[in-house]
Amino acid sequence: MTQVIVVHGYTASPEENWYPWIQQKAKEEGVSLKVLRLDPSTKPRLETWQQQMQQQIEGLDENSIVIAHSLGTVAALHYLSEKLQQQKIKQLVLVAGFNGRLGRLEEVYPFIDAARIDFDLLKQQIEERVVIYSEGDDRVAPKFSLEQAKSLDAKVIQAEHFGHFIDSQGCTELPEVWQVIEPYLIRES
Repeated sequence: MTQVIVVHGYTASPEENWYPWIQQKAKEEGVSLKVLRLDPSTKPRLETWQQQMQQQIEGLDENSIVIAHSLGTVAALHYLSEKLQQQKIKQLVLVAGFNGRLGRLEEVYPFIDAARIDFDLLKQQIEERVVIYSEGDDRVAPKFSLEQAKSLDAKVIQAEHFGHFIDSQGCTELPEVWQVIEPYLIRES
């Protein structure tokens, strides 16, 4: 059975943005999906997020799918660089992702700077890598998501939503994510 793990972004929670929608969609489709609950502080620490991820992820296998949004992409890449030394996973979907500093939000620089990401390992250990971005993203400019896609040799999808994929900008559903993961889902019988 497929296990889908969602890593939310900066100052977010499982009750915001498109996360409730994807949880409901997974429930309707008989898919095991968990949106992690990570520290929503305006000065998050990578170490704290990593501990929280460790506590909430029950292990990864070749059928696991990891979806991450915004700052969660940095956390997920760091986590997977450590966890996938001996393990492969099915898919990684990064939404509004980036690899390094964005030139804004200095309070997250220590979080970003602490991340250690092994792109070569990730390309080898993750069967499919996808980056979803928006032309109108005012928080993570498209060029940063495209750089991330290049570093992971990822498939690139330009979303219809015009923004940073957050509910305050009208994003409460993200069908592109479901379309990308659906072919890989092994449902509960």
